[in-house]
Amino acid sequence: MPFWAGAGGGPLPPPMVSSGAGRAAEATLVVGLGIDLIELERVADAQARWGARFVQKLMDPPEAARLPAAEPERSRSLALAVAAKEAASKAIGTGWTRGVRWRDVEVFLEATPRVVLHAAAADFARALGSGGATRTWLEIRDGLALGEVWLLS
Repeated sequence: MPFWAGAGGGPLPPPMVSSGAGRAAEATLVVGLGIDLIELERVADAQARWGARFVQKLMDPPEAARLPAAEPERSRSLALAVAAKEAASKAIGTGWTRGVRWRDVEVFLEATPRVVLHAAAADFARALGSGGATRTWLEIRDGLALGEVWLLS
């Protein structure tokens, strides 16, 4: 069980996310947290250099089909997706090792963005006590795509 140091030296309760009116029965434990920053310019350069090969390495066809076709929206969306995928890989504690692949993390760039874990990524999430539920926050600011993924119990 993780230990959270409190002001008095004792443990604090683990971070919780409440899904309604503060009722403890609906609280969810945050079992993993990942944060990442991606430079928009680097993604645009990689997209220009490698084209479809770059996207195919990162995404299955259905996920890639959801990207905008026109630039610069395509590169910006791709940068957000990469930031979310990197953050998710950190939240499950593996990065891109131990069989976890880029395509195991699917990103939905909707009004409320979300991440869905598949294959090895989902297996590692289950080992941490998660059913794969996540909270995802994405933003573009000052030439950077910022991604934060909370892995929930």
